[in-house]
Amino acid sequence: MKRERTRSGPAAETLLLAAAVVLHYGRVLIVQRSAMENFLPSVWGVPCGKLDDGEEPQHAVLRELHEETGLAGTVVRYAGEQTFRSVWRGRPVENQQSNFLVGLNGAGGDEFPQVCTPDPKQGWEWLPIDKIDSFGLDEHNLTAIHQGLAVAWAVSSPGRPAP
Repeated sequence: MKRERTRSGPAAETLLLAAAVVLHYGRVLIVQRSAMENFLPSVWGVPCGKLDDGEEPQHAVLRELHEETGLAGTVVRYAGEQTFRSVWRGRPVENQQSNFLVGLNGAGGDEFPQVCTPDPKQGWEWLPIDKIDSFGLDEHNLTAIHQGLAVAWAVSSPGRPAP
């Protein structure tokens, strides 16, 4: 049985999360949460999940990417952090999410790898970067994606301002 890594604080319990912003040839990978999820069922976003007890965020993000998509990746760079409150298992929690720019292993050429979600009814999409803001993603996922895009720009164009 997996144990999620948490931190207790005076106000609320804190859940530690890691999210993968996967960019490939001008597109970002988004997945739809399973309709069976208790938290935000059927919502679209970047692959993300809770850290297991004792797990580092850089490892958790790659594990979550594989669990949610079947894809293997490598952390390119830390992209940023977000905090938000939610209800988890019936109690209020503060979520602390580390976002990472992740490159795909074995994704040569300009082909887009097929995704294998845990539930075949889950959707996934390689969303063109110019469609991110109009797709209907929530502000939380948009922020994670924009953090990843800023890091990708810094890596590919050092010293030049982001577009």
